[in-house]
Amino acid sequence: MAVLSFLNSTSKRKMLVFLWSLSPWLFLAIGLHYFRDIGVSFLLYHGFCLLPAVLLNRHHWREHLKLPSRSDLIVLLLSSIGFSLFTWITYGLLSDFLVDRELALKSLIDRGFKLSWFIPLSLYFLTVNPVLEELFWRGVVLNELCDEREPVLSPAGIWTNVAFAIWHFLVVRLFVAQTFVPLAIVCVLSVGFLLSWLYRKKDSLILPALYHSVVFDLAVIIILTMVLFGPIRLSEHSKLAPLFARIQG
Repeated sequence: MAVLSFLNSTSKRKMLVFLWSLSPWLFLAIGLHYFRDIGVSFLLYHGFCLLPAVLLNRHHWREHLKLPSRSDLIVLLLSSIGFSLFTWITYGLLSDFLVDRELALKSLIDRGFKLSWFIPLSLYFLTVNPVLEELFWRGVVLNELCDEREPVLSPAGIWTNVAFAIWHFLVVRLFVAQTFVPLAIVCVLSVGFLLSWLYRKKDSLILPALYHSVVFDLAVIIILTMVLFGPIRLSEHSKLAPLFARIQG
């Protein structure tokens, strides 16, 4: 009922932004499942979904680009190191529960990924992705739907982070173990709330973008590194070795 009340009271501009927050489903579905191409998927999501909204609504975010303090950067560095270690250790202990390695490799191969893409794709994912996502989800969607006087846990703030989280299902289902999919979406939702809280607390999108990059997106790169370069167990060799041969080609 709270969401319906919120929608009934919105302006046409708010309604447009609300609907645009659903558009990643369309762009990613086309990229991942119609074109079945990683590069096209990034182009559609970043170039045709996020970038136009970010540029057209720059009045929402251009005054929220304060540089982090030294203490903020120190905490960021410690968070990056700590979460990276946590990710590496957790993957080592629970890899079978977290990631379906065969599914991940097949999904990458079917969408044109080659091992030579790893470094440039990782750099792109750590730079362009967090910047555009924070400008869009926090800078545009949160600012348009959720008044500055409203808490992040208001209906508008909750919707912003739910919309940010649920489209990740399209990607998560291609790589992680089936049993981990719901928990993975909950993790993304928690990250969304954390970044929204951090943005409101610091009144700057730069620090959330940095956390998005060197804490959370870096964790994804660490997991991808383990999938692509980790040792193959003898029991998995017969089904994984041919996939590694294809991805190196």
